[in-house]
Amino acid sequence: MKLGLNLALVASLWSCATSFVPFAGHSSRVSLSKALIQHEATLPQEDTKNAARVSEPDMKAYASGYTTVFDEVPCRVCKPSHGTIPSDLKGSYFRCGPAMFSAGSIVPPKTSIIQPKNQPVPDGQDPSRMVRHPFDADGAVLGISFGGEGDDPNQATVRYRYVRTTALINERKKGEKRYTAMESTREMGSECAMGLGNEWQLPLYRHHLQPGLNKMRKNTSNTRTIYWGKRLLSMWEGGQPYKLDALALSTEGRSRLGGAIRRDDDPFGSKMVIDSKANKALFYGLEQGSKQSELTLYEFGDDFRMVENGRTYFPLPGFAVVNDFAATENYAVVVQPPMSTNGMQFILKKEPGLVTSLDKGSSLLHLIPRTSSAKSPLTISIPMDDGVDANLQFINAYESPRDPSVVIFDAIRPDHTIASGKPLPEWPWVDTLEKYQSGATSKSLWRYTVDTKAGKVTKEPLFGANCAFGGINAAAVSAQQHRFIYMNVGGSGSNAPPQGLARLDCETGSIESWMPAKHEFCGEPMFAAKEGGTAEDDGYILSVILDGERQESDLVVLDAKQIGAGPVARVPLGSLVPHGLFGCYAPNETWPSEVIERRAKLSDKMESRGDIWNEVKSDFSGLGLRLDDIDEYFPGLFG
Repeated sequence: MKLGLNLALVASLWSCATSFVPFAGHSSRVSLSKALIQHEATLPQEDTKNAARVSEPDMKAYASGYTTVFDEVPCRVCKPSHGTIPSDLKGSYFRCGPAMFSAGSIVPPKTSIIQPKNQPVPDGQDPSRMVRHPFDADGAVLGISFGGEGDDPNQATVRYRYVRTTALINERKKGEKRYTAMESTREMGSECAMGLGNEWQLPLYRHHLQPGLNKMRKNTSNTRTIYWGKRLLSMWEGGQPYKLDALALSTEGRSRLGGAIRRDDDPFGSKMVIDSKANKALFYGLEQGSKQSELTLYEFGDDFRMVENGRTYFPLPGFAVVNDFAATENYAVVVQPPMSTNGMQFILKKEPGLVTSLDKGSSLLHLIPRTSSAKSPLTISIPMDDGVDANLQFINAYESPRDPSVVIFDAIRPDHTIASGKPLPEWPWVDTLEKYQSGATSKSLWRYTVDTKAGKVTKEPLFGANCAFGGINAAAVSAQQHRFIYMNVGGSGSNAPPQGLARLDCETGSIESWMPAKHEFCGEPMFAAKEGGTAEDDGYILSVILDGERQESDLVVLDAKQIGAGPVARVPLGSLVPHGLFGCYAPNETWPSEVIERRAKLSDKMESRGDIWNEVKSDFSGLGLRLDDIDEYFPGLFG
């Protein structure tokens, strides 16, 4: 479905100057401890004391989270060191993130015909093998399953494997870094896109601009895991997803989602949004041009088959950067920051930092009708203020139950740009707070309210302290009105790495948090529904916590209703898991540890056959199919 759009009108909106509309509480940024003290009546006394603690994080401990994993975990049974795993926690948690910071750090199987000349070396020993920015590292996936039939209910089955992307396989065969196209952008440091282009965790620029399959655009598959229609995928902005075996985490190859992605070189986004009411999943892809870009919206049913007329094409004015989106019952919600390109240089070079720039001005909000919607597309200029409406982390969107013409979405956004003009530090990148702040912005949580009749956007802060990686009970309220938001928060109240976990009640404004020790850092909070739970907050928050002193990671499990009470269980994972990005939880999808272990051994055996298995997995060019996609075109063929 093609959606028409008056590009002249959009261009005028883009250049239109908008006046700043002040909002209550925006004049000064509230520290985490102050925000929590304001709501201390809603907190357990012990959490109020913990929340009020303001201390600088141990940055050497934080920097250890950017350490290459040299040994994968095929299967490991882990038990809590503190507390007990709840008996009504049954399902599997998956999380993705950069993990190989020194290229070629796992060698091919000994049976492989091709062996690298250069063996793995510790991070920093050979600078020529180090990625210039942590986001450019090859991705690995963590899987943790609870409640397998016949297992001890107080155990978790853990595995951790690299995604065998084409790029990783090429570099492991050579034992050297082969992809360097993004380094010119990374060398610009905070001069790139007002400092947002190279932010540490989630840079605005995430891939080279040369389209298609090529040596310039390295698909690291390191940004997000999704589980839908009993399929596990790892995602990356700008390239096709990789399909993984949910038990062993072995890589089955790139996936075109049963033909939904029409060509191997079509770009694809790194986000899936669930419509919890309609039980559908939405994705996007973005073709970037200097004068006009085109966004493709994909929609799938619960069997992971594209719905009728499941592709929607929508033109975006000029060069567009889209790294996230949200959805309501009728719309996909996209925010496009103001960007410009450097004419002929854009055609010749394609290095994002050299040929594009983030401009001062208003971002555009696009409401794109979904395939089943009778609504019309709408583009509105977002009023400017002291913050930055670029590189947003969407949490959720919905249409107001009181007035369906009003669309509301919550997002975490940067409070400022970075004006230091400094280059990125060398690895270990962030072992001091000064180095961290040279490539990071503080962020806060905002609510955007869109009056579609008046064509107007207003916004107000929901949480003024530094935060990141916000989430909800997606299975219950995604694309619907939500009450609770769970997020990472910092302990120092300043521009510092996220450490703890917090819950915001959007109805009452109350906040409660749990903060670990200064050498510990929690990852994204993931909501896991209780078996048989009915309320929005009937469940647990799962988060991987990195202990920089022990050089190991644990899983913490917190009651979603009582974040301030701290973990009900803490499960050592037996090794260090680097700082991750986005994950997912698959309720009731779990398997006995013995079954997972057998699958892991089979996976290792198949990989050890190397070239033989690669021949079997090659493309069926005559049919336009890969073996990886056959079960997507013909569901149930293999049981």
